Amino acid sequence: MRDIFRKLYTQQKSNAKQRGVDFKLTLEEWTDIWIASGKWDQRGRGADKYCMCRVGDQGCYEVGNVFIDLGKINVRDGNIGKPDSEETKRKKSEALKGMPHPWSVGSSNPMHRPEVKAKISAAIGGANHYKAIGVTTPQGYYPTAKAAAEALNIKRPTVEWRARNNKFGFSYGNNLAIA
Repeated sequence: MRDIFRKLYTQQKSNAKQRGVDFKLTLEEWTDIWIASGKWDQRGRGADKYCMCRVGDQGCYEVGNVFIDLGKINVRDGNIGKPDSEETKRKKSEALKGMPHPWSVGSSNPMHRPEVKAKISAAIGGANHYKAIGVTTPQGYYPTAKAAAEALNIKRPTVEWRARNNKFGFSYGNNLAIA
């Protein structure tokens, strides 16, 4: 067992040196950190294996600046604040293609809340809609064909047909200056 500790300790020390990171842990300190973590038999390479990490991915490997955590956490923490290359962005996009977005599904999506829907409908619905056209009738001007139909107690398609064809005093737009 002692030979395995020494081999892996030497390997990590060598890897740190290749990356230009100081390694100030002794074999005994390194072994004690791993044994105390309780993760020795789960250590290794990969996202779901445990590794020795540095606080903030900064400084050297020394007592007080190292801890044991999952490889994926170590990689994530090491990449915080670093911009992604175009190649990395493309790979992330490919990996996420077709996957649902949990932050925008159902009640998690702020646009699906009833109060938001009501505000949006009020802001862009009816007479506020960008395609809304007012209707002039013998009884007055209405901001929409729907409003005219409700006020005059006739069907909306009838109001629209009369306004479109300028029949029976109906027309689109505000033409009250005819009198």
